[in-house]
Amino acid sequence: MACLECKTDSPDAISFRVLEVHTLHIRDFSGERIIQALGELRDYEICMACALEGVRAFLYPAKMILRKCFGFLGLILAGMILTLLLTVNESWPALKGVFAVKALGPLAVIVGMLGIFGNVREILRVRESVSKMNHDEAVKYSAYNLILKNAPKKFNDNDITYIPVSKDTINMSPSMLAEKYNLLPAISVKAHEIITGGANNG
Repeated sequence: MACLECKTDSPDAISFRVLEVHTLHIRDFSGERIIQALGELRDYEICMACALEGVRAFLYPAKMILRKCFGFLGLILAGMILTLLLTVNESWPALKGVFAVKALGPLAVIVGMLGIFGNVREILRVRESVSKMNHDEAVKYSAYNLILKNAPKKFNDNDITYIPVSKDTINMSPSMLAEKYNLLPAISVKAHEIITGGANNG
């Protein structure tokens, strides 16, 4: 089986078994509701080289921060330019005194700054968490995140999420699975049965 990240075969790849959950979001006059169904048990692999590179990216996240925040930096720049244009007397005189329009620039700057703050805080939180793991835990954490990054996200109109078949999920009750993975009660019961059976057959 090829590595899901780099598509190469590797004898020291880290294997994961996951259960697909298909979720369809339906919006109508009563609001939003979801329909869920369980998909297949899937086996994926991440090679050791990709997993180690992922650990390095978590521990030294400068590139990750830049990638996640680039769009927000653009939003801040656009907001600053718009604010400058709308405050110059000769610029768009017809818009003078229109508060809603003048507020767009500062609002874009604020949204951009909040976006950067939220992303950087989350990245640093993950960095701290990974730095406290031992080598094997960090490599496995990195590999599983690469699985989630590369595995299919959609099937037709359905969103696909994944539940790992692991000691943690096997020891969870259906209600715990429902809470952690946003499952409907009936689906969580079926998921628990499949996860337990999938682990025994893996």
